[in-house]
Amino acid sequence: MIRAIWLAAVAALLAVPLTVTAQENGPPKKTFLWEVRDQDPAHTLYIFAGPGLGNGDLYPLSVWAEAAYGRSQVLAVESDLSDEKRFAKETAGMFYPEGDSIEAHISKSLYDEVNDFHAAQALPFEPSSHLKPYALALGLMNKEARKIGLDPSFDAPFYFLAKAEADKKPVVEIEGVAQELGALDRMPIALQEEMLKSAVELSASGDWAEALQNEVSAWKSGDIAYYTELELKSYATMPHGADVRHALVEVRNAPIADKLATYLKSGKIHFAVLTAPHLIGPDNLIDELVKRGYKVQRL
Repeated sequence: MIRAIWLAAVAALLAVPLTVTAQENGPPKKTFLWEVRDQDPAHTLYIFAGPGLGNGDLYPLSVWAEAAYGRSQVLAVESDLSDEKRFAKETAGMFYPEGDSIEAHISKSLYDEVNDFHAAQALPFEPSSHLKPYALALGLMNKEARKIGLDPSFDAPFYFLAKAEADKKPVVEIEGVAQELGALDRMPIALQEEMLKSAVELSASGDWAEALQNEVSAWKSGDIAYYTELELKSYATMPHGADVRHALVEVRNAPIADKLATYLKSGKIHFAVLTAPHLIGPDNLIDELVKRGYKVQRL
């Protein structure tokens, strides 16, 4: 089902001519694309950062992004979601086992707040009550995004996975679903509670949809400074928001940089697709690569 959905969503986008993205008054504007090299000119890696959510308005992509993908020999994604059975198995950890629920793991006041929110929104709480706090928070974010027509299935990884399948280009995983969810699952319950409380309050206020749209718009315009401001602001309302972001994003960047280094040394040009928060803010992936001696240029 998942594979069928993203293939259908992306199929029409692949037919869009690249000339549409060309700028009439000069070269294409910079986008969320970086070129990474070391001393050997044969060692090249491209990093393309997607917004995490999107719709058909994200496409066609920059001619530079398409050209970089065209030069590449291997596509690298955070997680390859094309194997439905493996995806279902690896996401099972987002749920509490049978007989357990979120009520036993969060404070009574937060549980009551979440329960009241579902009642006020006329949403059934029973299915969601078996999700872990971080998973329920992410589910609420996706629900708010869909209200304004944004959907994860339109993000760059799905687009390039479909292209790679059509081009018969090899695909490798940078992390994998199990590793990504493991970082979330290992978050202290106090930080997961903060995530969930923030998600409920933002959803109830209606502010989240607008914030998500603003981030996507900043991404589309290539305004990395404004995107960074919005991304960091999204954690500012949490008492320990910096710790939440560190656990969600920053702590993963050093291992990701190590993985990308192996791609560089392989002699094959890789096109790596990541979510934009990895490339901005404190302890970002670009800084990690520069620390390892690589030359990084934003295109």
